[in-house]
Amino acid sequence: MIPKPFSDLRLFAVVLALSLLAATLVWRIPFMLWDHLDFAPLYADWQNGALSQTIFFRIHGGHLHTAAYAVLLATTWLSHGQTWLDCLASWVFLCLYAAFVFAICRDTLSLDSGKARAAAALIIFLVLYPGHLANLQWGWQVAVFLCLSGAAATIHFVTASELNWKRNAAALLATVIALLSFGTALVLIPIVLLAIMARSEWSVGKRTAFAGPWLGCGLAAACAMYSDTGLISPNSSAGAFEVAVHGWRVVHYVLNYLGSGIGRFTSELAPWLALSALIVGTAMIVATRRERKAWPWVGLMLFGLLSAGLTALGRADEGVAQAFVSRYVSFSSTFWLGWIGLLTVATRGAAKNVVVPCVTGAIALFALVNAVSMAKRAERLADEAHAQAAVVCVAWPNVDRSLLQGMHYDGADVALERLRVVHALGFAPFDRCAPGAGESR
Repeated sequence: MIPKPFSDLRLFAVVLALSLLAATLVWRIPFMLWDHLDFAPLYADWQNGALSQTIFFRIHGGHLHTAAYAVLLATTWLSHGQTWLDCLASWVFLCLYAAFVFAICRDTLSLDSGKARAAAALIIFLVLYPGHLANLQWGWQVAVFLCLSGAAATIHFVTASELNWKRNAAALLATVIALLSFGTALVLIPIVLLAIMARSEWSVGKRTAFAGPWLGCGLAAACAMYSDTGLISPNSSAGAFEVAVHGWRVVHYVLNYLGSGIGRFTSELAPWLALSALIVGTAMIVATRRERKAWPWVGLMLFGLLSAGLTALGRADEGVAQAFVSRYVSFSSTFWLGWIGLLTVATRGAAKNVVVPCVTGAIALFALVNAVSMAKRAERLADEAHAQAAVVCVAWPNVDRSLLQGMHYDGADVALERLRVVHALGFAPFDRCAPGAGESR
């Protein structure tokens, strides 16, 4: 018999998940756009038996997307280039991510109090968050949800009360899949090593044996990604002042990145929200360092924080405003759900503490406003993409360069080249063009 609190939370999760699915399908980007256009020649070469000559096994924008490409090859083939199946796959992996976080809630939170149940509901909201719509609506971002599900699985397995070789292997497999989807998964390596080293009841030899495969995995991943990521570009001529300025830029970027998880709509308050949470979070980590039930929440917090740091190393020079890119909310929200979980564990004995409900309520309010703001943005982006699809269909092949310029990060010429491949494949938006549309131009 499932306890009523868990039944209610599961019902809440199902409602959120189905609502996200409906919004995703209604607001999906209807054709390959931006980075997704790079998949068109990969798919065409796969059809021609030349997959090894594509970017399938190569770094793309600092990420090794091989696992995500495998998923996209299947969904694109099955749907003949319709992006709804890509989006559905992303939603499935998001639900898998949610399932692992739900399992962490079940294992670590005592839901016999209203405070704990409210915190669990907020955690579930942040897992199945409208903030994910920026990634859910764009089929290319299946890599993000493969990464998130792999990260949650890894943290769930390695922070279990009993870590054995089977769980360690399962966690390693989850991390490998995450690494083969999105480079951000690299931050899982230090998190896992920290969790293994923290098992003081183990001998040094046993901890070393369990950590060995992770060290090998981390070194292999770092070597594979190092040549392309360009995360750290040391300048031997840089003085102390330049180094300090760059360091501050990275810190400011991280605070904006984390703050956007619940406060993207208010760029002035977002970094202060993050700074306050980091200060309180650090104190909670120290206070609960011997509390095993706090570990998975610390792991999720660290995943969000280290993701922000890794992104900052590569993006901080583009300006701190770039940290508010809506796609990052899928990662920054992990910091906040980990923070809420840690707060719940750290204060579970303080039944009459009114500060915790007030803090949790404030975060819930920020997250709700953020969710509404990002849902509206997803709707606008979908409208713009549908309008672009219609224009491309009518104007093809003489598409205006100003429109093409915004369709690919390498500019109009590359966008046109990729669209030619999409057209040859008969994929959207060209599959619904009126016969002969644009051909006489």
